[in-house]
Amino acid sequence: MEDAIKPPRLLSLIFDLTLGFLALIGTLTLLVLGSGTTARDPNQLFVGLAALLLVVALFFAYRVFLILTTRYQLTRSALELHWGFQRELIPLDRVEWAHPVSDFDSPMPLPGFLLPFQYYGKRTIRGLGVVEFAATDRRNLVLIQAGDRYFVISPPDAHAFAQEFENLSQLGVAEPVEWVSQNARTMLGEIMQDGMAKQLFVAGVLGLLVLVVVTVALSATRLTVTWITLELVPSNRLMLLLLVGSLDWLLNTFLGAYFYLRRLLEKRWIFLIWSWSVLMSLTLAAAAVFMSLGSA
Repeated sequence: MEDAIKPPRLLSLIFDLTLGFLALIGTLTLLVLGSGTTARDPNQLFVGLAALLLVVALFFAYRVFLILTTRYQLTRSALELHWGFQRELIPLDRVEWAHPVSDFDSPMPLPGFLLPFQYYGKRTIRGLGVVEFAATDRRNLVLIQAGDRYFVISPPDAHAFAQEFENLSQLGVAEPVEWVSQNARTMLGEIMQDGMAKQLFVAGVLGLLVLVVVTVALSATRLTVTWITLELVPSNRLMLLLLVGSLDWLLNTFLGAYFYLRRLLEKRWIFLIWSWSVLMSLTLAAAAVFMSLGSA
């Protein structure tokens, strides 16, 4: 069982992708409808609802990222748990036990904020303390004690996972390892130690700030701009460019960070991904300027 174990995730991905896509479509639709025309003032209610739906879309995008990165690995040396930007490399001799939750008499309390087919977060449970969840299948939950910490995961077969843990524990540790606990802050620090990665990350942030300043300034100082359809539209339509640029920056930043930390691609390809977000932000900012000049 040395290959990475992926939890069941088809249902959770379908749920999150569907709602996230609908929220994104709703955001774009409300922004277009709310931006008004040269003969009609912007609809502030539609714009406000669009901002709310954008937050919802970003939330579901992060949940998809969380689910896709969830995996477990069990070897004679360690138990490794990975979800999102959280990674726990636990020496096997520090794992006290691993039992399917279905074997317990009382049901396992789940994290407070629940979505169907996904169980992430922390919850304080009486008799255990703080329990960390990284699971997608309620029927195959496994409770693990490692030192004074508890984790709940969901391999495809809970009993097979628990049995494999027992078998490996009896064989003894093949190679001693240190406990490694990483989160978003420590992983960002790892990326910042690479000079080129740091420069591209900073450049991406600066490129996005340029796009924010340009689109907001032009929206506030211009009444109309020439849209890509060559028609005059209210200047607040430029916020669509900001939305596209922000989503592109988020996607490329997360993808690049994931590939970098997991070492799934050569660095040159990861740097290309991050460079693309810089180019996209500057291109959209230039487009906003040209649209405003065309309406002068």
